[in-house]
Amino acid sequence: MLYSPFELQRRLKALGYYSGVIDGVIGPKSKAAIVAFKRDNGLRARPFVGAITWELLKEKPAIPPLPSSDPPWLVHARQMDGIREVKGKRHNPKIVGLWEAIKAPFRDDETPWCAGFVGACLERTGFRSPRSPAARSYENWKDGVQLKGPKLGCIVVFWRGRPDGWKGHVGFVVGVDQRGRLLVLGGNQGDAVNIKPFDLERVVGFYWPKCFPVPKSSGLKRYTSHAAASTNEA
Repeated sequence: MLYSPFELQRRLKALGYYSGVIDGVIGPKSKAAIVAFKRDNGLRARPFVGAITWELLKEKPAIPPLPSSDPPWLVHARQMDGIREVKGKRHNPKIVGLWEAIKAPFRDDETPWCAGFVGACLERTGFRSPRSPAARSYENWKDGVQLKGPKLGCIVVFWRGRPDGWKGHVGFVVGVDQRGRLLVLGGNQGDAVNIKPFDLERVVGFYWPKCFPVPKSSGLKRYTSHAAASTNEA
């Protein structure tokens, strides 16, 4: 794909063509914005973005920074907080959509989906994930770099079961608590997207997309949490 639909909406919005929510869904408002942009730039006014249209969009003045200290993938991840599995034979289409975003073959909400959640948040905001359903695939992520310590929005990988095993869990670091535990926004945490505390002893590594500037400071705030640390996210 030439572009992320989220990036397309952001660029159209920054240029004054799109007034809707940046949700990655190319619906009527997005299509009308595409048509208006193409008409104003001498292109055939169809609701289709090909290589010529996208190159022209990229040549326009740079879009303003996100109104948040969160990196773009974390902005999207926070919008998914609260999504949970559907009990029974039905499957939550939003979780099924995570698999589609990372090009994984699953179409259910029962296969452990923490890597689907993290990967989809990256893919939908223009960053290539490992495109793997395995949480520990981020250890060999060719489009990422390993950090020495946690930063707001970084990907964190944990071991699960035992340190020398192959099982794991992955999510986004969003803070620390009064006990020094990491607060992690992740999927498949109690069958849902939520924030839970994790002990540092389980950390395998911290990772960041190599094409996005790594902030100098950690950006992490301290919060009070009385919840028990997560121990098994299967």
